[in-house]
Amino acid sequence: MDINAFVDCGFSPGRDFRVKFLESKEFTADILRGLISSGQRNLKKDEAASSLADALEKGNLTPDEVLLAYVKQPRTWLSIKTGSHSCTPTLNSPALLLSEFGEEGWYGPIQELNQPKQWYIRTYKIIDRLLAGNGGTSQINVQNIRWSVIAEVSENYVALSWDGFTFSPTTNEHVENTQFPFWQHIPVFFDELARICDGQWKHPNLQKIILHDMWDKYLNKPSYKWKHLRVRAEAAGLVINAHSAGVQDVNVKGLQALSQHIAKSVLNKLGLAGDTSKMVDTEDTILLTLIKEWGTKSYEFQLDEEVVSNETELEIETEANKLKKYKLKNLFKAHCYFGLKPNSKTPDCLEHLKCFMGYYGGSTGVLKFLLKELGL
Repeated sequence: MDINAFVDCGFSPGRDFRVKFLESKEFTADILRGLISSGQRNLKKDEAASSLADALEKGNLTPDEVLLAYVKQPRTWLSIKTGSHSCTPTLNSPALLLSEFGEEGWYGPIQELNQPKQWYIRTYKIIDRLLAGNGGTSQINVQNIRWSVIAEVSENYVALSWDGFTFSPTTNEHVENTQFPFWQHIPVFFDELARICDGQWKHPNLQKIILHDMWDKYLNKPSYKWKHLRVRAEAAGLVINAHSAGVQDVNVKGLQALSQHIAKSVLNKLGLAGDTSKMVDTEDTILLTLIKEWGTKSYEFQLDEEVVSNETELEIETEANKLKKYKLKNLFKAHCYFGLKPNSKTPDCLEHLKCFMGYYGGSTGVLKFLLKELGL
């Protein structure tokens, strides 16, 4: 099982631990290569980890440089609160996390030169059990997972980012993998940090920001491309769980296809099947209801912008070159959980976002975009 967190298999404190930590899922190969000298940028990840461990030991690289690169990495999950705080105290030394498993708790702050924000790391120990062998020779091996949540603390917001994973918490012979329930821990970490920093923070209304403010600002507006990807809604005893591609729950290629199908059925029944304007209006109204007004628990979408490509500005403007002159600027892609069921034991109890890597920048890209929309 490939756990997206640091797994300690009993590594000795010091260099052995440091190399294994740098080699783990906690760091990307590009981050490691970016920390070493330019002449070593082609090293494999394990080679780069060994080189960085040596540089730390010799004092050619400081723990702060490694830790700053570590906390600034994009991650899969994000939850933000806005407000203010009174202090950023010095807690456990984060440099310890580079050489030993450490105790559960808060580490930091980690500071970037001439920047007004700080980072803290909250570690949490998870016992993972693996079933080894088979039949009468099977046995359960225990290993420790160090799950790390990164807190970015700024003047008017705090953002927690983390990666999720599956693990095996059972102790019987039928060990089953299950998703680690991060949604049970993130609210606790927010509360801890508020006490530590004397913070007065609260979640913004993500549902209003996404389904009202951003919807009105970008949907069906010139140069912007808004794609509905998934919606989970529940109202009047009916649950909707629709995807735009590869759908198993609803056999449609997209939410638009579902809206179109319902609209056709309604207009056929009313004898208005040939009225194009009514078809468009009906389809838009149904789509609006499914996403915006039907008790939406979570919603996934993608927002891009058509921008002029500098590479083709000097070309003669033919119909073919008009298409070539524009390229898509990737603005935002996330699955947004609105936290509308606070007493639930599911992810719906927490306002948070699942972010997508690559062109959309993971948690750092989503955070940057949301802060801009919030005017922060």
